[in-house]
Amino acid sequence: MENKNQTNIDIGKKIRALRKIRGISLQELSKGTDMSYSYLSGLENGKHSISITNLQRLADYFKINMIHFMIPDGPTPNLFRRKNLFKKSSGSDNIIYQVVTSEDSSNLQMSYVYMPPNQPKEHHIHKHDKGQELIIALSGQVSVMVGETPYQLGQGDSLIFDSKSEHFIYTEEEPATIVIISSPPYTQNLS
Repeated sequence: MENKNQTNIDIGKKIRALRKIRGISLQELSKGTDMSYSYLSGLENGKHSISITNLQRLADYFKINMIHFMIPDGPTPNLFRRKNLFKKSSGSDNIIYQVVTSEDSSNLQMSYVYMPPNQPKEHHIHKHDKGQELIIALSGQVSVMVGETPYQLGQGDSLIFDSKSEHFIYTEEEPATIVIISSPPYTQNLS
């Protein structure tokens, strides 16, 4: 099992990423930096090491600070396919609730929620110390009560509000599938 806290600096991978995102071929990079094609290819594939001088040449070519190559990569993006949503869930009243962001997400939490008609049976009022929430109706009809104001959301509608306002989400006669995005995450200590 790989250590999640491990620092991963792959200079070759960073060079390839810069090249790809800017649409530069390996031949163009070779010509622009006066480094051989085979050396750069080996560097990108982790077969060569690099000197500070060559690292500076690459930084100058890409017009970036050399430190860019020394910053560890961030977390790997999480891709969720629609067909895999709702395979595991938590909740009550037949509500299927799936958090799709990783546990170490510090900026936001995203959840998919399927709510059958007339759910939940009891309105669970909640609020958070700080932050905001965004609710997007993907299908059906969902109601969101924020403070004393009810909002009806149909397919494609969205609502953003301060998380510190008392609120609850419920369906009436029609089921709904929604996305809830909160910042910061619920699971984070908000004090």
